[in-house]
Amino acid sequence: MTKKIAKPVRSKRYFHEVIEEDEKILNIGLKMSRQHKKERLDRERKKTESEKLQQELEPIDENI
Repeated sequence: MTKKIAKPVRSKRYFHEVIEEDEKILNIGLKMSRQHKKERLDRERKKTESEKLQQELEPIDENI
């Protein structure tokens, strides 16, 4: 005899409920992205003159 496995019933989710959750997640991602970009640009500005010259003469190849 084969046992039937009952699947849990999914509650109905309306578009406006789902979109609100998605927007919250996307807003968090956008906020973090902007923060990381700001930090990255700040690091670039703070590079010393010798670091800039070294980067021009001996660029680091990340594909190696």
